[in-house]
Amino acid sequence: MKTIKVLFVLSLLVLAFSCTEKKIEDTPETADTTSVADNVKAAFSEKYPNATDVEWKQEELGWEVEFKLDGIEYEAEYDENGDWVKTEHEISESELPDMIQNTLDGEYTAYAIMGVEKYDSKEGPYYQVKLRKGGDIEEAKFYPNGKIMMPEANATTSEKHSEMDGD
Repeated sequence: MKTIKVLFVLSLLVLAFSCTEKKIEDTPETADTTSVADNVKAAFSEKYPNATDVEWKQEELGWEVEFKLDGIEYEAEYDENGDWVKTEHEISESELPDMIQNTLDGEYTAYAIMGVEKYDSKEGPYYQVKLRKGGDIEEAKFYPNGKIMMPEANATTSEKHSEMDGD
């Protein structure tokens, strides 16, 4: 009798887990291009007509696409409507604008630069610098004019535009 109860409970558990909703994390990381919406593919092709080695990944709120352009690896994001959000690629420290280098030299003298990425977004370009000080690793984002970007949650639209304009 006890064995039957245990089997019944185990059967219920198996049934419950098999009926759970499939989450986005359960989907394969690389999407077949046929599953990418036509409007997303069209927007990408229009923006990057010479892209090669294109690989799509479905994200929670849209699509991420990795590709090469002139031999350089890029990553772009598109929302679920096919609207471009941003594009990023790694650059060398020497490619940083002088104004950002001046800010790093002045405010981050104790840090070593581990990597630099350039982002292009609807709001304009910005740079993300990965910094190390001892065992601590930080990431700082900069406008091209060298100003440190305010955290998105704390910045009003006018403050963000003012920072970008160099006011």
